[in-house]
Amino acid sequence: MKDLTNLKTYIIDSEDPHEVDDAISLEIKEGNKKKLWIHISNPCKLFLHDSNVDLEARRRNSSLYLIDQYFPMLPKDILEKANLAQNKISETISAAIEFNDNGSINNYEIIELEPKEEIELIEIKNLLEKSISFRKKQGAIIFESPNSKIKLYKNKIILNKIEKTISQIIVAESMILMGYVTSLFISKYNLAAAFRVQKLNCNPSEILNKYIDSEIKFIILKQYMGKSYITSKPGIHESLGLKIYVQCTSPLRRYLDLIIQRQVYNKINNYELLSINSVSKIIEYSKNRQKENNNIFKDDRFKYLTLFFKNEKKPFYKIIFVKWINHKRNIALVYFPDYSLEILITLFVSIEIYSNKIYKVKYIINDNNLLEFIY
Repeated sequence: MKDLTNLKTYIIDSEDPHEVDDAISLEIKEGNKKKLWIHISNPCKLFLHDSNVDLEARRRNSSLYLIDQYFPMLPKDILEKANLAQNKISETISAAIEFNDNGSINNYEIIELEPKEEIELIEIKNLLEKSISFRKKQGAIIFESPNSKIKLYKNKIILNKIEKTISQIIVAESMILMGYVTSLFISKYNLAAAFRVQKLNCNPSEILNKYIDSEIKFIILKQYMGKSYITSKPGIHESLGLKIYVQCTSPLRRYLDLIIQRQVYNKINNYELLSINSVSKIIEYSKNRQKENNNIFKDDRFKYLTLFFKNEKKPFYKIIFVKWINHKRNIALVYFPDYSLEILITLFVSIEIYSNKIYKVKYIINDNNLLEFIY
């Protein structure tokens, strides 16, 4: 157990986070050697595997963030103890990463921590920009398009266009690095784990260059890329530019992340490890539970998007057509540039329409399970 309370630590999260499970620090050694610390909250030591708390977390599989409701994966008392917070000493699983000049990893260690110098956040930013540059050279794809978020504010539904900020880029890269070094640790000791694997099945540069000025170039690229999947067998994650990868930075809200953390924690403390058979069964169970959670999330999102378009009552909306999903049933994948909204809709048209073209459509009130528009 190591004490790092002397380091200035940064927590970068949303405006009102329920689960704060990651933070970053910078340590400067003699000779101006910089070490990036990535800290992940450590809830797994607060309850045993197969305990009632663990079984309930497994059943929930992940926290559910709906538009006007929040259902945590873990109970309130566990969250209060495990959440990272200002002026609170927190126990974590942390990785210390030293970089080469080109942004590749020179050395790392993963330790259990009980959390001198004042270090500017810009130093961390510079290190992580080098890391992003290195991953790009390894074939990583950095999705630079904005996202959308639905919010309920004073009984009014708001659909916001969210541009990526420097702080979000810093946190995202830190979490990817934590997943990578954790996967190296797991591989080194041959621990059973849930690996994320992905093959691209295309030439990304060719597609991005073809649509270089298009707002939907990354959406088009996703149509050609192979989907990532979870497996107990390690493999390459091509869109991240990594030879091996696990997702491990949200143990408060994703059960498979909690399992990864438990394996690391057990190995560090010489406790009994979960077997490959046990982890494989958990992966399959998790996939089914996540499908159910995804359906709940989709239904909730559709409900509020329907109310949003009903309340907007605009004469028309701009869409960029991506592709037909089912032409016979008029189901299309489209993008609303004003809202950065990528969504499946029912689209009625009397002309031939083409990918990457802008069209004006009118919203139609219906009782379908998809939003309905007409050209």
